[in-house]
Amino acid sequence: MNIYIRFLLRILPITYIIWIWLQSAHFNPSSIEHVFYGMDYRVYLLIGGTLEMAHLIMFGILYLFIVLALLTFGKLTRKKEIYALIIAITYSITDEIHQYYVPYRSFSIIDIVKNLIGIWFFWWLINRSYYNRDSKIGKVFRRVTSKKEVPL
Repeated sequence: MNIYIRFLLRILPITYIIWIWLQSAHFNPSSIEHVFYGMDYRVYLLIGGTLEMAHLIMFGILYLFIVLALLTFGKLTRKKEIYALIIAITYSITDEIHQYYVPYRSFSIIDIVKNLIGIWFFWWLINRSYYNRDSKIGKVFRRVTSKKEVPL
């Protein structure tokens, strides 16, 4: 794998963490309230549900990025999985605590649970793919660990 791609994969989780932090600090949910006035309640519920699902996806993606960064140092091991889980879960909780201090945001145990479900789902997906020799996704993950130049 190309050295530049390895470098990008290694800084990806840090960049993503910074993006999450900035988004948490600057997104004011009430700033988009006016969009919902006069909207059909079903569309309103769909948009609200989608925003709530973002917790599942956002921290699951963080776990994925951490795993990809760790794969640039060698094969995925249980130890690396545990490191990735600890980092993703710790940051998830840190972000919720951070939101407690942002004037228009709030701390929520329910959000932490959603974050944990997202992390668990991505852990399950990666685990199922990486260790399955026939998985196309697993082959992509294993290609990251390859030291030789392999075209993506």
